[in-house]
Amino acid sequence: MDGRTDIVAVVAVLTAARTIVADPARWCAYPHALDPDGLKCEGRASYAMRWGALGALDRIVAEADATQDSIGNAITLMNQAAGKLSGGGLATAWVLNENAGHATTVGMFDQALKAVPKPETPSAPDILTVARRLIAHPDRWAQGAIALDRWGRALIAFDGGCRFCAAGAIGLAAHVLSPDPTARRQLSGTVDHVAELLDCAAYKLGDYESYIGLNEHDTHPRVVAMFDHALDMARADKAPNPRMT
Repeated sequence: MDGRTDIVAVVAVLTAARTIVADPARWCAYPHALDPDGLKCEGRASYAMRWGALGALDRIVAEADATQDSIGNAITLMNQAAGKLSGGGLATAWVLNENAGHATTVGMFDQALKAVPKPETPSAPDILTVARRLIAHPDRWAQGAIALDRWGRALIAFDGGCRFCAAGAIGLAAHVLSPDPTARRQLSGTVDHVAELLDCAAYKLGDYESYIGLNEHDTHPRVVAMFDHALDMARADKAPNPRMT
């Protein structure tokens, strides 16, 4: 993989796709996707109800601005993960998805994410990029809890979550970018900076005291716009005090 941008894009795609199939009720053995009647369809289809590994990636890629290289890298990592999980066999991720069950599909995403060469020191734009991808679609966005399961029940952990609030998305992004507990502790200052950027964006967009307030009381498009605004500031390395703008 060449370049920090591609690395972060791959992490974002894999993480968001994993959330689609994390719940066994949203997974199917067919590698692509199934509609409510159990008929085969593309993962990106609006009527898809259950996804396999390929379908989950297809759904994310359809809404993402990922480059072809990033998409190809994500698929390569999934196939390498399938080889490891199948004991060194030649199985692709799609074959393994069809024959080995839900836990193995989730395990492939975990193995692929583990194999991505993470930035040594994840930056604010890195975290914001992954978090924004997580909540880019309204079906993966939440209010009232850091994460919700498919029944809308609040979760206190990320795993099994299908929808995330802004704070939950940031937390999960930091987690996947720094899987080592020591590295995660060292990332706390950057996470605080991300929150400051989002607070500034929330104030600019709607006079909200914090980004959490905007997430809880505004619409999904405005939350995405808040992330876009924060990303622009982070990339320009500018975080003005909202009270002074």
